[in-house]
Amino acid sequence: MSGNAPSMQKVESLIRVTSRLIGVLDHEVEMLRAMRVTEIEQMQDEKMALTIAYEECVRSLADDTAVLEAMEPAMRQELGALAARFDDALAENARALNAVRDSHDRLLKAIVDAVADKRARHKGYGASATFERRPRGRTAPPLSLTYDYQL
Repeated sequence: MSGNAPSMQKVESLIRVTSRLIGVLDHEVEMLRAMRVTEIEQMQDEKMALTIAYEECVRSLADDTAVLEAMEPAMRQELGALAARFDDALAENARALNAVRDSHDRLLKAIVDAVADKRARHKGYGASATFERRPRGRTAPPLSLTYDYQL
């Protein structure tokens, strides 16, 4: 059993890392929904470290297929349930990230459209064929002039 102990440590390590990564992903979803961006930024180092550790654990187990074959049914079931929870956490995290990104995109588009609309209203001649009054100062749109300068 002593040769099997290091192999089981790989499985236990994967379970520990995956559980922690699920917790981080779930916490990130909560913060995304609450729009607490500064807290999300603080978690990124931990999330990256856990992701790398997860990849290393999976790679290590993939290289040692005998471990998976020798695994007790209870541990195999726990690992399967954890994998399902991890998939769910990843999917929920992706949905939350996409929702925030889409929200930001809509906000930026609304701002750009409002600015473009405001600029379009203050150009050239109006409906009555008279030159529209333009705002002055810093809020005025740029005026295009051409000089015919000869020496």
